Amino acid sequence: MTGYAWRGSPLMTQQLDVNDDAVTRLGLMDTAPEERFDRITRLAREMFDVDYAVVNVVNSETVFTKSQPAESDFRHTPIEDSFCGEAVKQPAVLEVPDGRADPRFADRAIVAEHGIRFYAGFPIHTDAGETVGTLCLLDTSPRDLSDADRDAFERFGLWAQAEMRMDDPGASGAGPVPAASVAPAVRDDRLAAGEVRLAALAIPYGQVSGDRSSWQQVGDRIIVTLADVMGKGEEAGGFAEELIGALQQRAHLDPVEAMLSVEDYARHDKRYRETFATLFHAVIETRSGRVAYVDAGHGLTLLLRADGTSERLSSRNLPLGLRPSDAEWEAGETVVGHGDLIVSVSDGALDAYDSTLDSLRLIGEDLRRATEPDAFFDELSIRVSEHVVDDDVTAVVISVR
Repeated sequence: MTGYAWRGSPLMTQQLDVNDDAVTRLGLMDTAPEERFDRITRLAREMFDVDYAVVNVVNSETVFTKSQPAESDFRHTPIEDSFCGEAVKQPAVLEVPDGRADPRFADRAIVAEHGIRFYAGFPIHTDAGETVGTLCLLDTSPRDLSDADRDAFERFGLWAQAEMRMDDPGASGAGPVPAASVAPAVRDDRLAAGEVRLAALAIPYGQVSGDRSSWQQVGDRIIVTLADVMGKGEEAGGFAEELIGALQQRAHLDPVEAMLSVEDYARHDKRYRETFATLFHAVIETRSGRVAYVDAGHGLTLLLRADGTSERLSSRNLPLGLRPSDAEWEAGETVVGHGDLIVSVSDGALDAYDSTLDSLRLIGEDLRRATEPDAFFDELSIRVSEHVVDDDVTAVVISVR
């Protein structure tokens, strides 16, 4: 992830149409699905209760759908047949309550042939203001966004925009550092009381990672946190370190209370208005096996049961820094027992597989096959070295013995 200003700055208005050179520079046209975009559209579809939420890459001729629901099959749409051809000309969200009643769109194929009535589109810009894509909501029934919906949708759009900007080689701070300066994999593991073992792997993309993980034991409670700050390098690493530290300092609080406290702290620090973070924060009670957690836009934590079943620990929370102030944190809870494993990774780990959410399943399978977390980390490190992984890679494994 690459850090860019996202809050308090209006959308760039000097470029109100797509920029083909910028789209080519990003290199996202005709590429495979990626979980970093899919988690945005998956959450947006659920939150706004629409038929489709999609991320598009848009040039002057076509709309390429980069992320979409699993059951849909958008690929390329001629720009003249789409809503996005108008959305990319706007300085802000384009909302169409009923395309059939709107003369600009009534005859376009997306409405006339595919039956889409409602549309909301957020124009995605590069850091330089070039228009390169859209985040869209579509539904077959007419509707209107409330003020709260519109605010939340803009936050989703900023999230998608930040993810797309990380592919821009022309952006400040983008691109890999020379291989010789990349820090080696770091392992940090220890045995906690209650027969719960924790182990972690960190492979920074540059000299300093924007991912962080940490844990501590307080009595019979183990507090585990993994944070992925939008950014690379020292600034992102510093933010991640502070967020992790702030959550760990609140070890006496349950995860929701801790997250609310840290969120309030972050809102009063102007530096945090320039970024956001996906987080997994959990409290494990070693005596009972109860696991209480909060997932903030992370969604990459897998519980592997000793009986061979698995469960993804996820939620509908937005990342810390993108959540509307009046939204409630959604908490999660589960129970672990002897032989169970929990693995949580940053999205860079998925790039060592196929970059989609299915990579998490493959990670789980590799972990089950490994006799120890260190063996799993060895295999993951090899995968990272053999694949194009242009992001920090962090993994935490919790073993119940």
